[in-house]
Amino acid sequence: MQYLGGIDWLLNSLTKHVRGRKGAELSIAALVTLLDLATTNNTVSIITAGPIAADISDKYGVSRVRSASILDLFSSAGNGICPWAGQLLAAAGLAKISPLSIVPFCTYSILMFVFGVIFILIGWSKGIVHERPHHEDNKETA
Repeated sequence: MQYLGGIDWLLNSLTKHVRGRKGAELSIAALVTLLDLATTNNTVSIITAGPIAADISDKYGVSRVRSASILDLFSSAGNGICPWAGQLLAAAGLAKISPLSIVPFCTYSILMFVFGVIFILIGWSKGIVHERPHHEDNKETA
């Protein structure tokens, strides 16, 4: 994907209208949510989105801790409302109903989306978590 320019295309597409930190955080949230909907697997979506989110974070000044938190929150929320994810398919199969009929009742996942977006827009928790400075020369020596 990187060789053929896919990563650059994705970065440009996600950040085309981004002007600051909030837009960058919303782009990271959209990226991991879309990947989670495509894969229905939180871990795969986070591992796939991680390097791209790191590039966006570095470019727009989003801390790595906050970026990781956004990746985790939105991948979990996306998986919780995805009608083709395993847990909803299993519940629908047991209840003999459509998985889509369950989605409106996934209030936890829906609230995760709502409050995740609200916290990004108001910038809450920025500055509460203090990152330790990352120094490349801080490696252990034998």
